[in-house]
Amino acid sequence: MKILLATDGSESARAAVDCLLRFPFPKHSDVTLLTVIDRNVFKNEAMSSINEEQRDELEETEKIVQVAAQELLAEEAARLTSAGWSESRELRIGHPAEEIARLAEQLDSDCIIVGSHGTSGIKRFLLGSVSDYVLQYAPCSVLIVKKHDQHGAETGKPLSMLLSYDDSASARKAVEFCASLPMDEQTKVTALTVLPLVKMYRQDIRQRLSWLWQEKKKQALAALEGVKKAIGRTTAHVETQLRESPNVSDEILQVATELDSDLIVLGHKGKGAIEKFLLGSVTIRIAHHAPCSVLAVRK
Repeated sequence: MKILLATDGSESARAAVDCLLRFPFPKHSDVTLLTVIDRNVFKNEAMSSINEEQRDELEETEKIVQVAAQELLAEEAARLTSAGWSESRELRIGHPAEEIARLAEQLDSDCIIVGSHGTSGIKRFLLGSVSDYVLQYAPCSVLIVKKHDQHGAETGKPLSMLLSYDDSASARKAVEFCASLPMDEQTKVTALTVLPLVKMYRQDIRQRLSWLWQEKKKQALAALEGVKKAIGRTTAHVETQLRESPNVSDEILQVATELDSDLIVLGHKGKGAIEKFLLGSVTIRIAHHAPCSVLAVRK
């Protein structure tokens, strides 16, 4: 597996490295560490009005930032190599989110890992907060790390994953992705399907549709059993839940809170007009409000 990990040295970026070390990625995976210096900080229209002394000072600052970026990459690389991972490093200058997506495409990456927030001070010249853009435009799956669970890593707390499943092509791809992971036998996976309730119709119409609703529930339960069987080949701790709610996103978030999940996994829609609408209504909302990390698996 080819993994691109973007870092800016912030706490959330360091948590992304921790997540990589804890997450059951295949050990033979290729990891590329990337730091991006935002070109707009140093190159924009306002620079045309500065004097020579200010320009020299700005150039010196840019050099300092580049040195800091190289040191950051070396520091994070040391953490990976000490844990037995091989890595390569990339330092780029440009729009952070665009450079992340561009490099992922160039490397034919399978997954991008990025922290959910940027930082301040000198490190803000690097990655910044770009997870929304990366989530929508990346050519591959995206893991947004939100929760710094160092305690869980230290105590050996089993990884708890919530897999949102709607039997779509992208959801089936998410199941395939999870089933391919070399999970620890203690890893806990909960496969969740939320059927969207519609409450706007009259009672008589809802009664007429009740048989159809019951049939949809039967099909959803059967699909969940298929998910359980597929993932059960890698870990024995697989449970399923079927829920009904007028708001699918809120229900997923509620279950993640109830289960104290470490990670929400869901299928990533495409980039067409309809898919963008669906992505904004579910995936983006979950990425924004999830109490834990979010893995969006692209079809």
